Amino acid sequence: MANMTKIGDRVRCLKCSGEGHVVWVSQDGKLAAIKCTKYHSQISPSPTKFSSHAQTKMKKGMVFLVEVS
Repeated sequence: MANMTKIGDRVRCLKCSGEGHVVWVSQDGKLAAIKCTKYHSQISPSPTKFSSHAQTKMKKGMVFLVEVS
């Protein structure tokens, strides 16, 4: 990612190489949140007394926090 990242910039998702866009940039410009347009797996909430293990779901539009180089 370029040093001058702005909200709305189109970037490549670091997880799947799909298209994503910047939805947030920190005040110091060192962190950015990237929203991917593809599906990613997400762990469901922690297990309850009725289930012994966490399950994964597929969710579209995941947001990833990344360091801007």
